[in-house]
Amino acid sequence: ELKFYGSEDTLIEAYNKNEIDNLAVISPKSIKKIRFKQRLIIENLKMPRYFAVFFNQNQSKILSDKSIRLALAHATDKETILGKVLENNGIVISKPIMGTSLKSDQEIKKYEYDKKLAKEILQKAGWDQIDENGILLKGEEKLTLKLTTSTWPELAEVAQQLKDQWKEVGIDLQVDVLPTADLQQSIKERTYQILLFGEILNLDPDPFSLWHSSQKRDPGLNLALYDNKTADKLLEEARQTLNPDERMGKYDEFQKLVVEDIPALFLYSPYYLYAHS
Repeated sequence: ELKFYGSEDTLIEAYNKNEIDNLAVISPKSIKKIRFKQRLIIENLKMPRYFAVFFNQNQSKILSDKSIRLALAHATDKETILGKVLENNGIVISKPIMGTSLKSDQEIKKYEYDKKLAKEILQKAGWDQIDENGILLKGEEKLTLKLTTSTWPELAEVAQQLKDQWKEVGIDLQVDVLPTADLQQSIKERTYQILLFGEILNLDPDPFSLWHSSQKRDPGLNLALYDNKTADKLLEEARQTLNPDERMGKYDEFQKLVVEDIPALFLYSPYYLYAHS
């Protein structure tokens, strides 16, 4: 018998009343609310999904400067986000393809957390003055960015972590938390500057719909509006080969381009927590 609940709290309440035996997809922090945990086995299942911040350079002149995106990458402490928000129920990621049945031997570049380096990059980019609140200035312009995300508690908490971390290097991040319908409209119209959102891949990946330039507009899912002709060609060629090694080689080259261009900042892949008797 399958039962459906309107929220995680009502799901856990039903378990605590002995109405159900198993709980699908629970968040790490909700585990504390479960009674009789000794009767449960909690599985940490790895899924081919990730959460990232996608930069819409068409909506922000500041973000069109790659040095700003680079500084944001070095100003982000992913390990702390994973620990505080997911209680380490997930893995930190740095690239757009993961959980694949195709095997890659190549190391992809990573941007390590380094506040000092982030500040140096911003200073070289001309953001060399500070206002009374510690926010960087370039002339009269303030280094202010706007992030849009869902009202889902986990994402709202990640957004707050980013706001706090980026403030430490002098960036004023304004967070706009939207209900589902409003968020869907913003995604459809690509009206966000920075979008904190998730993407799901197949075990046998084809990231064409997520990253090819033809998918920049709705109903395409290229949320960063990424446009790189070499990357497009690699995605097209990967679709046309049945040789798994050759295909993964194309995807490795594609990932290198994406990580180098920094159209998005890849954060983490959460475990799917399934609790059963």
